[in-house]
Amino acid sequence: MEELLALLDRYAPGYRGRIQGVYGWRLDELEERFGRPCPGFYRSFALAMGAEGGPLLDGLHEHHPTKIAELYELAPWMPPRRFLYVFGDASPDGQHTFLDLDAPSEAGDFQVVRFPFGEQTWKTRLTRRFVSLREMLFVLAMRNVHLPTFPHRAEHLSADGPAGAPPSAEDAAVVFERLGFTRLPYPRRCLLFERQDAAILLYRRPDEPGFSIRVGMRDAAKLRSFQAIVEDSAGLTEWRGAASVDTGSAEGR
Repeated sequence: MEELLALLDRYAPGYRGRIQGVYGWRLDELEERFGRPCPGFYRSFALAMGAEGGPLLDGLHEHHPTKIAELYELAPWMPPRRFLYVFGDASPDGQHTFLDLDAPSEAGDFQVVRFPFGEQTWKTRLTRRFVSLREMLFVLAMRNVHLPTFPHRAEHLSADGPAGAPPSAEDAAVVFERLGFTRLPYPRRCLLFERQDAAILLYRRPDEPGFSIRVGMRDAAKLRSFQAIVEDSAGLTEWRGAASVDTGSAEGR
């Protein structure tokens, strides 16, 4: 968590003062209701910001361990204990976020999946979104905290290249680095890039080759130049559904 908190403090000085963790006994209570130990990284997350996560967790609901414990105690529709509920979704479709404890990733962490409540929905409507909770939080740090500070933003999707082969994220990363961006050492499936006047989030799901990017820049002309280069060199197509205020979610599609 320290690496993530340091990044948040760099993106928004004083960020640590805006978050609040929970006491360890809250997690003990959740484990009792859930019937299994909480993963190590999830515990670190909850102890650091389980009560209040600030802008990082914008749009995510019911993430306090006590609320989650109540769901497991009272709600008959909760999925098998293979899945630990971590974030709620207030949208009409209700695509809630879980850790899949049958899909380990890093030490003490697991893949992040989404599906709605309902009978057998974890079999019929499950989508894999991130290789780990840790990676998800780093992506949210860029998406919800850093990118909104740039006045000019755009989104692009990977498109089919020659003979229908899509471009690779690694090839796109080479293009970004040639344009002066520095790749952060973490995360590793999704990728984050920084430049003094700009930032890029490259998102890709654990089980799909395609990817999307969000870019933010200080200068509108430089953004247009960047878009022309990546569309020509990296095989990316602008997503026309993206609004200037970044209300769309490439990760959610």
